[in-house]
Amino acid sequence: MKLKAIEIIKTLDRWALPSLADDWDNTGFQIGDPKKDVERILVSLDLDKDAFQEALKVEAQMIVTHHPIIFKPLKSITRLDPKEELIYDIIREDMVVYNAHTNLDLAQGGVNDVLAKVLGLLDTEPLTIVNEDTGHGYGRVGMVDRVGVWEYLDRVKNVLDVEHLIVYGDGERVIDRVAVCGGSGASFIYDAYLKGADIYITGDIKYHEAQYAYELGLTLVDAGHYHTEKMILPTIRDYLEEELSNKAEIVVYDHSSPPYVVY
Repeated sequence: MKLKAIEIIKTLDRWALPSLADDWDNTGFQIGDPKKDVERILVSLDLDKDAFQEALKVEAQMIVTHHPIIFKPLKSITRLDPKEELIYDIIREDMVVYNAHTNLDLAQGGVNDVLAKVLGLLDTEPLTIVNEDTGHGYGRVGMVDRVGVWEYLDRVKNVLDVEHLIVYGDGERVIDRVAVCGGSGASFIYDAYLKGADIYITGDIKYHEAQYAYELGLTLVDAGHYHTEKMILPTIRDYLEEELSNKAEIVVYDHSSPPYVVY
């Protein structure tokens, strides 16, 4: 019996519980037929035109992403708008689309756990708790062996495969308590400070947010939204391969760079 899309959706929902998603988020099953037969799944951080073309190339019937392609309500689906045109083409190709966004950020073994692990954090805990009953929360904070900022950031660049980091605050200090948050984590700067972090690594930092961290005495590092989340893709692949007993081929699409260059 062939694998149906709904079985894959339920499998992902068991890990990234829909109930964990923020109220403002749009996560889960977004496009397609839940009864669709699926032999090949493309896993990508985003669903843009390049990811869609890759899905066509590898003949995937389903695309699983971290970021939702449909975030705000759509008033139309036409070829007059690039995003609408992409959705139009996905529907025309009879593909199934699913995303796990903030629920995967919060999930055990999700984005923030994987980020903390690859950056060598031990004895981790959430930066901020959003569900007191389950203990789920955003970000992670943990310990590393005492090390200078620049030496540690050399490791970060290597592990995250990022060429440049933007560093705010004291780069000459010695650190042993590190906070991280995949994607956009500026709203948790004060939480990192309260947790006693010496340094906080996240993405999408703005000028005044950096000023605030400086005033708190917290070294702040912008490693980029893309680079602090892309390491979840192999984890999604491994989870699906195990849970689906290799009944579908899982293809990871990692375009290896964010949608900008540092010139």
